[in-house]
Amino acid sequence: MPLRLLELTRMERLFALKGSTSERVRPRTLRRVRRAFTLIELLVVIAVIAVLVAILIPALGRAREQAKKVVCEAHMAGLGVALRMYVDDFGKTHKAPNQGLWDNAWEQPAVVRNYRPDEPYAYWGIAYEPYAKNKKIFRCPSTRRVDDWPENGWGLAYQRYFKYCSYGLNGYITNKKIDHEFKKQDEVIAFQDHVEQLLDDNGDLFCIRPGAAINLTQWRNGGTLGNFPEAVQECFRHMGWSMTCWLDGHVSGIKETTGKDVPRYWYTGVRDGS
Repeated sequence: MPLRLLELTRMERLFALKGSTSERVRPRTLRRVRRAFTLIELLVVIAVIAVLVAILIPALGRAREQAKKVVCEAHMAGLGVALRMYVDDFGKTHKAPNQGLWDNAWEQPAVVRNYRPDEPYAYWGIAYEPYAKNKKIFRCPSTRRVDDWPENGWGLAYQRYFKYCSYGLNGYITNKKIDHEFKKQDEVIAFQDHVEQLLDDNGDLFCIRPGAAINLTQWRNGGTLGNFPEAVQECFRHMGWSMTCWLDGHVSGIKETTGKDVPRYWYTGVRDGS
């Protein structure tokens, strides 16, 4: 074969080899087309999220309130023990004043002074606090507002002075030798969730007062001055339930009521005809 033809053949083979190699190693680039959400798809996603939020938020709220109820029960159980220890030491319950303050901070003195149990403005819990060891357990975590004496010109602006007085004491058990005077202590209320600090049977009990048609007449329709519209709801602050500690120390709930299903002996300890 002539030399020129041989060189051409070699060159053709070389070009052929290079061409095949470039085809083998050259990566193929694929174009990826990104498709955006359509308006309808976005609206569907938003609607699904809204439905989930509508379902979850109330459930979370109920779970939070249930947790507060559990804390309230624990507080009451501890206070029930404190009351029992006081009775064991003194032979009877304390004669509680009909007020709800722990100290004289409302007077804005240079030095705040804690009230003694027998002082006129004192809250009933002051007598039992040495046994409870912590006045914070006298506050229910679901409390929004308690009696802040609006009829005396105080009202909501003074609410901070009533922070630790969420429970109303049954006035019928004060200054009593409860082991002698109340035989069925599991049927007599010691204290309970309430807007008022001392329940003295002037329209503040859950039972119906003689001559009335409904309970809690002192607090319905906004209270004495008509400016406390949430008063009855505050008594049943746990989603329509009032947690109640009985004289024997057990804690249970009383569902919101107009009073027809609540007997007076739950407070007085005296059944009709006995």
